[in-house]
Amino acid sequence: MDTTNGYETHADEEKQIIISLDASDWTINNEREFSDNLFVGRFNFFLVVFSLFATAGFANNFTQHKSWVFYFGTILLFFCWLLLYRSYQKIDKIMRIIFKMEGHPATKLERLLKLEGYKSRFKAGLLMGVIIPWGCILFFLSIAIMVQYGYIS
Repeated sequence: MDTTNGYETHADEEKQIIISLDASDWTINNEREFSDNLFVGRFNFFLVVFSLFATAGFANNFTQHKSWVFYFGTILLFFCWLLLYRSYQKIDKIMRIIFKMEGHPATKLERLLKLEGYKSRFKAGLLMGVIIPWGCILFFLSIAIMVQYGYIS
């Protein structure tokens, strides 16, 4: 029997943390709202940085240094993605906790949708937190390589 931190299992410790969240003035719903706003704000910031570097890279006439704009944009987007990914992980964990709560309105709505035949095909958070950012990062990297080796100018 593992009695780390006075709990028998990791699941017991997680359950106690979740119970203690609703015991304070700051509930899981407040945390979800805060984290969701933070996640969307960081995603919007990521898109602004992407669009600024795309404009700077495609609109300049300095063909000699054009690849550096895209390389620098790739690096900066990667660091922006690190912040975005942390927010994605947090909101994803919060939503998994909420969907385990029996009386929560989001859980009831999810069950209602499933009864009506709705099948979730993708998660919007995954799209915003991983797929779109990595598509943008790889796009910049590929453009930088193609400009550097003269495939495009």
